[in-house]
Amino acid sequence: MDIPRNISVQTLQVRKMAINFGGMFDNVDRVVDPDFTLVYEEGLDGLLRSLTVSQFKQQTNNMARSLLTMGCEPGDKVAIYMRNRLEYLVATVALAKARLVHVNVNYRYKAGELAYLLDNSDSRCVIFESEFADTLSAIRAQLSSAAYFVEVTDDNLEQSWSHSFDESVQSGSGEPLDIERSSSDQFFMYTGGTTGMPKGVMWEQGVLWNMIGPNPLTPFSPAPQTLTELNVPPQGGKNKTLTLLPFMHGSGVWSSLASIGYGDPVVVMRSKRFDPALTLATIDKYGIANATIAGDAFAKPLVDELEANPGKYELATLKGLRSSAMLFSSRNKALFLKHCPGLTVIDIVGSSESSASAASIATRESDLSQSRGLPMHLTPAATVFDENWNTVEAKAGNTGFLAVSGAIPIGYYKDEEKTAQTMTVVDGVRYSRPGDWVEFQEDGSVIFLGRGNVSINTGGEKVLPEEIEVTLRSHPDVADCLIIGVPDDRFGQAITAVIRLGSNAGQDEEVFKAHVRQELADYKVPKHVLFVPEIFRSAAGKADYKMTTDYAVRILEEAGKGG
Repeated sequence: MDIPRNISVQTLQVRKMAINFGGMFDNVDRVVDPDFTLVYEEGLDGLLRSLTVSQFKQQTNNMARSLLTMGCEPGDKVAIYMRNRLEYLVATVALAKARLVHVNVNYRYKAGELAYLLDNSDSRCVIFESEFADTLSAIRAQLSSAAYFVEVTDDNLEQSWSHSFDESVQSGSGEPLDIERSSSDQFFMYTGGTTGMPKGVMWEQGVLWNMIGPNPLTPFSPAPQTLTELNVPPQGGKNKTLTLLPFMHGSGVWSSLASIGYGDPVVVMRSKRFDPALTLATIDKYGIANATIAGDAFAKPLVDELEANPGKYELATLKGLRSSAMLFSSRNKALFLKHCPGLTVIDIVGSSESSASAASIATRESDLSQSRGLPMHLTPAATVFDENWNTVEAKAGNTGFLAVSGAIPIGYYKDEEKTAQTMTVVDGVRYSRPGDWVEFQEDGSVIFLGRGNVSINTGGEKVLPEEIEVTLRSHPDVADCLIIGVPDDRFGQAITAVIRLGSNAGQDEEVFKAHVRQELADYKVPKHVLFVPEIFRSAAGKADYKMTTDYAVRILEEAGKGG
C-alpha cells in the first residue's frame, strides 16, 4: 500500500467538510437500522453493556438537550473527566450535537494539575466519573468558570453538588435537536506539549475531520466531504474498531468517533490496566477489523502474550493495526505479523497540532531487519525545512525538521505566543511544526532523529522535565537535579531523575519517587533515580541534557537496567 502523493498542498489547505460532527452523528441515527448494535463495552467479566443505534441516539440527544437546559450555551467548553467507558462516547457525541466544545481531562492529574486545566479551558461544565469525585471536590471552589457538574456513577450515589448522568440520558424523547450547526464548531484537545503547561489545541471540526476521517483501511485517501460520500450502510458497518488507547488522548477518541461516523461498531475496553490477554481474546470474540495502539507500550505486551501462547488466538478478522504517539519497533512489528499474517501495520507520526507527517506500512512481506527501524514516507502535507525555513532537498544524509500543512488547527487556546511559534506561514502556506527532526534516505524516505527539545515521550504521554525538576527541588534533600528520558523497550522513554543530594542526605530513591507522586500524575514519577556528585551543566549554568542522558544510559546499562 503506497502513500499517495497526488494531493496538492492547495487542496489540503482549503478542504473543509461540509457537515460537522453533530450532523454526521444525526446521519447515523437516521440511516442505520435502529436495532444495530453500535457500541460495545467489554471488561474482565465479559460483555458489560452495549447500545443499539436507537439507544445511542436517545441517550446522546437527551444528554445534549439536558446540557443546554442546564445552562450551557453553544460554544461553551465541557470537560470530560473519565476513564474509557461507554459514557465517554455518549458524552462526546452529545457535545457535538449541542454545539458544545469537548475538553479532554487526563484522569491521572492531581488536584493542582486538574484545577489548572479546567480554569485554562474555561470549562463551563465537567462530566466526571465517581472515582474522581474527591479530587474534583477538593478544587471545585477554586474554579472560576465551572458552574455545572454531571456525575457518572455505578451505584446511583451522586454528589450533592452534581447532576446525574443516568437521569440526563434517560429523561426526554430522544428526538434530534432543532439546532443549526457549523463545520467551524470547535473540538479542543489538551496536550502536554513540549514546553510549559498543558495547552488546548483548537480544532475546527471540518478541518479535524480531514485528519481523522479517512477510512482506516485506506488511511491515506481523502476523507469524505459530504454525508453522501460517507455512504453509511443502512444495515450498519461491518468493520468493528477496538478502542485500546485512552479517550483522553486524541488517537483514542478520534478513531472511535470516526468509526461511529461511518456506522461501524466500536468496542470499548473497560479496564484500569491494559490487559494483553483480554485484548487478544476480545479481537477474536468480536471479530475486530481495526485496532489502534501506541507503539511498543501496547505492542510489546501483546507480542509477549502471543509468543507465550502460540495458536491460542486466531486474529483472523484483524485487517489493520494502526499505531501512533510513540515508537513501534521493527522487532515487535515482525513478531506481530508472524502471528497475524493477514495484517497490515500502519505506523503514523502525527501530533495533536497537526495531521500525519509520515507513515510506514508493513505486511508480512516487509523487510523489518533494519536496525534503525523501517524508514517512513512523508505524507503529501509534510515538508522538511532547515533552521531558516528553507526547503531541504530529499537527498540521502540531508536533515531538517518536519512541518505539516493542510489539516492543522486554529492554534492554542489563550496562547498567541505559543501559537505563533508553532504555526508559521511560508510562501502563503500555513504550517504546523510538531518539532520532529528527520534524515533523508536514498529512496526519499526519512528516519526520525527525535524532537529538537528535551520533552520526554513515555508511553505516549509527553512530559516536560522542568515540571518534575521543580517538584524534586522542593524536597529538602535535593540540592540540584535534572530529568531526562532514557530508551525503554516498552514505553519508548523512561523518566530518569539525576540528583545531586544535599549534605547528609540518604540515597533512598523511593523517597524521591514518593515526593513526585504526591504532587504530579503517576506517569511523571521517575522510573530510575541516579545520584551524582555534580549535575552536568555548562560554565554558564545551563543544563547539559545530552551529557546527562549519555551518562544515565551508560550507568543503567552497566547495572543491567537499560532498555
